[in-house]
Amino acid sequence: MNDLKQKAKNYVLYLLSRWSKTKKEVIDKLKSKEYNKEIIDEVVKEAEELGLIDDNKYAYNFISDKVNFNKAGKNLVRQKLLLKGVNKEIIEDNIEKIYKDVDEYKEAYGLAKRRLRTYGKADKKVIARRIQGFLVR
Repeated sequence: MNDLKQKAKNYVLYLLSRWSKTKKEVIDKLKSKEYNKEIIDEVVKEAEELGLIDDNKYAYNFISDKVNFNKAGKNLVRQKLLLKGVNKEIIEDNIEKIYKDVDEYKEAYGLAKRRLRTYGKADKKVIARRIQGFLVR
């Protein structure tokens, strides 16, 4: 049992050394390796106590990256974090912190302007539909 638990710990350390993950992602990875629930719970709890798994920190960094580098809107960020298993309250708290200084209208306008250049002399209705779809996504 201890040997199996140690293997699970090593696997978690390996996963987290490559890229930070949410608690749900780590649990899903351990389940895919067919570790039992008891070992998964113990290993995840230890990783959380050591600060290796922190969904709040993960959400803050994820949202910051999406705002600064991808210019993603709140809804897209919210959806992606929910899929990663982050608690809704954590998501909303971090969205509120990070998006308070972001003018989403201005960001969307800038993205649409840049995207407009790529369409050349296509029909105006087609361009409008494509830009609208782009911004929604």
